[in-house]
Amino acid sequence: MYKKILVPIDGSAHSTRALQEAIKIAKTTSGTLTLLTVQPSHPKISSPPKQPINDTPKSIILAEGQKLVQEQGVFAETVLLEGNVVDQIVNTAKEGNFDLIVVGARGLNRFEEVLLGSISHGVIEKAPCPVIVTR
Repeated sequence: MYKKILVPIDGSAHSTRALQEAIKIAKTTSGTLTLLTVQPSHPKISSPPKQPINDTPKSIILAEGQKLVQEQGVFAETVLLEGNVVDQIVNTAKEGNFDLIVVGARGLNRFEEVLLGSISHGVIEKAPCPVIVTR
């Protein structure tokens, strides 16, 4: 059923819960996970924020996610991309012929959500496969 599962993660509590749900599904279906982190391309704004929106390096987010998955005995590979977050998630799902996407309901902060639009909503609208949104 769900053998290839794509899990976009960003270091937020919502994405961690999505990852935990994906691990449960993978264990049940003997599936594999692909953890995807996307460095967003932000549109130019007149004055940049004084603090970075997310100062955790994306490679660390992926490493922590992969460690959590391995501790549960599930196989996972990691992918780091740059660009429009929704487009990269959807394109990865299409190109990789994924059976399922498991995504958190909200990202790191509301500023980013207002700026970029709702990631989970965009994925639901464009995904080539079923999507589970976790809270």
